[in-house]
Amino acid sequence: MKKIIILLLVGIFFPIVLQANVVWPALYTETKVSSFPIIGLSLLLEYLFFKWLFKLGFKHAVYYTLAANTVSGVLGLFLRPLSGIAYELSLGMLVNSLFHWGTFNPVAWFFVPIIGGALNGILELLTIRLIWKQKITKRNYLLTWGINTLTVAIATIWVILYPPQM
Repeated sequence: MKKIIILLLVGIFFPIVLQANVVWPALYTETKVSSFPIIGLSLLLEYLFFKWLFKLGFKHAVYYTLAANTVSGVLGLFLRPLSGIAYELSLGMLVNSLFHWGTFNPVAWFFVPIIGGALNGILELLTIRLIWKQKITKRNYLLTWGINTLTVAIATIWVILYPPQM
């Protein structure tokens, strides 16, 4: 039974390993999301956002912003590109086959900030929930998803307008 499972896993993942040099939009965007200008802008926007959302004073808003963004920054460094792979192996495959497009198509670029924003929003609110025991509501999540989608969208637009030079 173990041999069958190993053969199945090799059969599933070996083609992916062979295509490991394939780059997708989420990976390109990550180069900008983790850049100093985007980090600075994100911290400023999210400081103002958390201050408003949780009705915090200056000091607590700074703590919330730094803690939430540290966690989403570190974990997101790995999870955002992995979410791009998940997109490419699911909806991306459907879109690519329906329209005969490659990886870098308008639909993929559209979903990069939405998925990245969702992931960042989850990580940030979980951090706030675990550290400060703040109640996380659907409204809080949707608003946090929105602000994070905005910051990832800025990074995505930056990549589209000024692609990395190879």
